[in-house]
Amino acid sequence: MYNLKAVGNQRWKLGAIAGSLVIFFGVSYFLRQMITMTDHGIVTFGYAAARLILAVVLGLIMAYFFKTVRITSPGSIGYQRPIRIWLALILFFFISILSLKLHVIFSMGLTPVQLFNIALIALSAGIFEETLCRGLLFSFFLGIFQSKNQSLLWTATASSLVFGLLHLSHLFNGQSVQTTLQQVFYAFVIGMAFSAIRISTNGIWVGLVIHSLIDFDPTITAQMQGDGSWAADLIIFTPLLIIALLYLVKVNTLINHHRGIGLNSVL
Repeated sequence: MYNLKAVGNQRWKLGAIAGSLVIFFGVSYFLRQMITMTDHGIVTFGYAAARLILAVVLGLIMAYFFKTVRITSPGSIGYQRPIRIWLALILFFFISILSLKLHVIFSMGLTPVQLFNIALIALSAGIFEETLCRGLLFSFFLGIFQSKNQSLLWTATASSLVFGLLHLSHLFNGQSVQTTLQQVFYAFVIGMAFSAIRISTNGIWVGLVIHSLIDFDPTITAQMQGDGSWAADLIIFTPLLIIALLYLVKVNTLINHHRGIGLNSVL
């Protein structure tokens, strides 16, 4: 029998969400003014290290408010039959994307120092965004939707929507509206997939590693130039969204089934 749990005071979690965002964007703006961000188009060590320290500090503060990364008890959902195929497809998507991306990056002839700096800034993004979105926000929304029949679907959708909307901040750095809206869309979809991984592993660490690898990109600190293709984004990310939705429906059904078995055994 699986039980969902959202630990911590909801009001304090909401305050921590707002406070973390204000501090993150405020300090990030200050760092951009005080420290040279890039050298020959690659993030500098000083800026990357400062962002990593900021992410770790805020991550620890946020973790204090949601108390635990575990949302199911007595253990993790894992890779049971009803959800196994959908989770495998999600992991296959990320492995395929990462394989192509890392092959391109390591063929660019970057120095070890440049690669290290990119890794630092990517890790900072993974730590902050996963702790915020799949940690604090997920816990907060689970506290709201816990009594609903499709509680995990609602929770994943709400937290992923916030994750996507956070990318609207790129508008303030001169990025075009179309490109930014495309980022909002595919960040939302990726957030849904990360939520599936977060539920099955009963933690944020696997998602944090994958997120950091996805952000391992020489252009991570640069704004995207020009407008991308909506058609390409829809072709790539719509199947992932459908798979993530199927996973979330199935995992809710699985949990409700186990609840029913547990209730019948008590009666």
